[in-house]
Amino acid sequence: YGTDDAIGALNTAFVADGYFVDISDGTELDKPIELQNLQAGGQTHVRLGVRVGAGAKAVIVERQAGEGAALVSSVSQLLLDEGADVTWLIVQEQPDTATHLAQFKAHLGKNAKLTLFVMNAGGKLVRQEIVVKTTGEGADFTLRGINLLAGDTHTDVTMVLDHAVPHTASTEVIRNVVTGKARGIFQGRINVHQYAQKTNAKMACNTLLLSDDGEFSTKPELEIFADDVVCGHGATVTEIDHSHLFYLMARGIDEKTARGLLVKAFVAEVIEELDDEAIVEALEARLDGWFVAHG
Repeated sequence: YGTDDAIGALNTAFVADGYFVDISDGTELDKPIELQNLQAGGQTHVRLGVRVGAGAKAVIVERQAGEGAALVSSVSQLLLDEGADVTWLIVQEQPDTATHLAQFKAHLGKNAKLTLFVMNAGGKLVRQEIVVKTTGEGADFTLRGINLLAGDTHTDVTMVLDHAVPHTASTEVIRNVVTGKARGIFQGRINVHQYAQKTNAKMACNTLLLSDDGEFSTKPELEIFADDVVCGHGATVTEIDHSHLFYLMARGIDEKTARGLLVKAFVAEVIEELDDEAIVEALEARLDGWFVAHG
């Protein structure tokens, strides 16, 4: 992995802590690996490296949180060998006084499968970069993302996916909820290389605006150099449907609760795709807490 980009270079210059996890071939972990980066102000720079051996299976939960004014840079690097299967969750809950700069990079070998779930629910200024490359045929990448933006915060999520070999697949679904004067950006680029025939790639970014002052910009891109592929992308920005809101309120549900139910329904599809019931319940609880505070 190179470090010629801004976040990678910053992290390399100042990193003082980190982990390396090596999961042996054929290992199937029966419990998730949980990694927490918690700070109380100042600067924190951490790096995480993970190699998952051939045929191994694991769930990794990465939590980023803290309190007070802080500058955080976090770089995670993942290498999946042949047939490896990983579900990786990133939950970012920094306070609204923190700057959070994060980067996730992954290489997927032959028949490897990666499901990446990212929830951004905090931070004053957030930049999340996701860089993934398929290096073996049969590789399958799934991204599910939820960005919860409130106050006068700014969140920028950028994804670059390289389909570098034939017969690979990817699906990205991003759901954004914006309230207050928050600003958000999603830039997603899928590159299909010249010899990456039979690529199947789909990307969608959907945004729900809860206030008149919030903004969200989307920039989906496809760069295709092969001629036998199935690729598509789409983006929508909308507000709560008042007919749906009226329907709930007409049945005795107060407006705030009704709005919360509609927001939860908007992002539920992304969360409920996860297999672990305990993780799904924990994420739904975080969503409920965010809406109570900002909805």
